[in-house]
Amino acid sequence: MQTGSARLWVLPAIVLCFLPLALLLSNPPSVNIQRSTPGPSHDSVVLALTGQTMGTRYHIQIALHGKAQQALPDNLDELIATRLAYLDKGLFSTYSPDSQLSRFNALDAGKGLVVDSAILDAVDTARQVFQLSGGAFDVTIKPLVDVWGFGSTGHTENAVPDAQAIALARTKVGMSRLNVDRENMTLAKRGDVSLDLSAIAKGYAVDVVAGLLLSAGVDNYLVEIGGELASRGVKDTGEPWKVGIETPVPGEAILFQTLKTGIKPLAIAASGNYRNVFHAKGQAYSHLIDPVSGAPITHDLAAVTVISESAMQADAWATALNIMGVDKGMELANQLQLAAYFIVADDAGFRSVHSDAFSPYLNQAQ
Repeated sequence: MQTGSARLWVLPAIVLCFLPLALLLSNPPSVNIQRSTPGPSHDSVVLALTGQTMGTRYHIQIALHGKAQQALPDNLDELIATRLAYLDKGLFSTYSPDSQLSRFNALDAGKGLVVDSAILDAVDTARQVFQLSGGAFDVTIKPLVDVWGFGSTGHTENAVPDAQAIALARTKVGMSRLNVDRENMTLAKRGDVSLDLSAIAKGYAVDVVAGLLLSAGVDNYLVEIGGELASRGVKDTGEPWKVGIETPVPGEAILFQTLKTGIKPLAIAASGNYRNVFHAKGQAYSHLIDPVSGAPITHDLAAVTVISESAMQADAWATALNIMGVDKGMELANQLQLAAYFIVADDAGFRSVHSDAFSPYLNQAQ
């Protein structure tokens, strides 16, 4: 990965079962160290780590100043890669049949499974966002994701499912069908239900990596996994990390808005309706499915970015607000004091609106 002090990170408008180490590290991380001379001292470096996880790539930049370089664990890259691989293939993947999530989905109604606390944390957060969003965010949506062709089975014909198939899938959706037993670390089914945690897992992974870095004594970092991001401190030059929101145009990466990141440690997540789509009879169908209607969203809200103290919460809320649409989403964001930025498609291209809590993070001059 190429690194440099001028790098701008652009967000897409957008942790009991252990796997062999050889499998976890089938895509080992690459490491790049760049020494910086214009920094506050002449002894600063940027350590850049990159690798594959959760069907995407992760990029981590660590700024080290002075003696902080000597305290960094020699195997930090392997620790991060191993942990991310466990979160992916061991826990959250719906593609790996051996993951805890896949094993849970395969259970009969009424059965339960002892799972890692990471899955329970994700489900608890999902339940909170579900309740506050009026059901817009629902991780039991997997049957609808599958019937629309966005699940692990894939889309073979780019065909719109018939009303009967959609109605059947909707009968298997509902957060009330889940039971979390913290004392026994068990997730159980109260009915026929299956989970898709893809709208919250990458955010959770970002939080985990940030926690690993803090535990290793790293105070200055930027962590990005598939567009979900956490930043803390400053770059090797002493300047804030550069982060921006991209214009929601498929196949392009054009800057739409830059953000201020030096205010405090930040977690940022984005959700867009334009990247993962299929076309049928001249119409585009987004992967963002409204749990209430059982169909992909059709409103003009193209992308939502949320800033929070937790990437997991930002991840979930970006999806929830996107599904709700700009009017209901803005009303709820202001009500809950969520920092949310909305990009809306109109005849002139795109326009943006944001909640009151997002104002401190905006760079006015582009």
